Amino acid sequence: MGKGLLPDAHPLNTSAARSQVLASADVILVLGARLNWILHFGLPPKFSSNVKMIQVDICPEEVGRNGSDGSLGIVGDINIVVPQIQSHMRSYHYSAGISPFAPTISKNEKTASQKAQTKTSPMKYHQTFTIIQDALHRLTTEDNLVYVSEGANTMDISRSIFTVSLPRQRLDAGTYATMGVGLGYAIAAHLVYSDKKIIAIEGDSAFGFSLAEVETMTRYEMPVMIFVINNGGVYRGSAASEYEIQGGRGLKSTALGREVRYDIMAEGLGARGFLVKTPEELIQAVQEGFKEVKRPSVINILIEPGAANKLEFNWLATTKKDAKL
Repeated sequence: MGKGLLPDAHPLNTSAARSQVLASADVILVLGARLNWILHFGLPPKFSSNVKMIQVDICPEEVGRNGSDGSLGIVGDINIVVPQIQSHMRSYHYSAGISPFAPTISKNEKTASQKAQTKTSPMKYHQTFTIIQDALHRLTTEDNLVYVSEGANTMDISRSIFTVSLPRQRLDAGTYATMGVGLGYAIAAHLVYSDKKIIAIEGDSAFGFSLAEVETMTRYEMPVMIFVINNGGVYRGSAASEYEIQGGRGLKSTALGREVRYDIMAEGLGARGFLVKTPEELIQAVQEGFKEVKRPSVINILIEPGAANKLEFNWLATTKKDAKL
């Protein structure tokens, strides 16, 4: 939720080298965050066993939990504590030059760029998100876009693609990764940022939790753009052959219907629907959907199910063996 406090393009923003930063840092100052699953509970091997974790929190019961050191913790409001810390650092001269993690950041950005440029049919996550971002940036400025996202890989990978330079312009599923909040968040974002374009990036499973809120957007004339990243499953879909086994009864529990027409459902709720299978169709859908001023648009993007691929993110893995599961 702190995305944008330090612009993604800032030379000292190390989010693109997250794993190396967390594992190699010797001192970490935790502001406005809890050491829960999102930060791997502050524990090894994601963090060094010798790290000094200085946690600032307004709730005393949070200080010293999980991987933090209670003796280094500070109970207080960060609006008060941070200026106090700054006042003690006025004589400290730091050269804001090249980050020590610059080589890793460059390597990771190059890898992401290669994935984005890899053309496949159906499209994959990185290519899809890059096309959407480029098309949006041709239509408006970055600070005119507010992102909402939910849905496993959809949410996780999109964080690394869609750049944000201002605070409070991206809202994810939050601490407990609650599915079904995305469209409600998008409605709230529209009420707060009526002069900006709200972009909801939804996994197909996540979208299903609150699909009917599209009608709410239609009723109140909210021109939210909803991108459904449809891979036919939770995390990843099933191979076409699996649907043919026993009439589909042999499918794993995480499978969803193949190529579900969420765009037609949206039209039934008064929105404008688009079915997208190619980069060209996606660019056109972005352009047409952006023009809508009194109704939402739902862009249903059929991407690769990824049934045979490993998960892009496995946040709770604590060993190499876990990461392969």
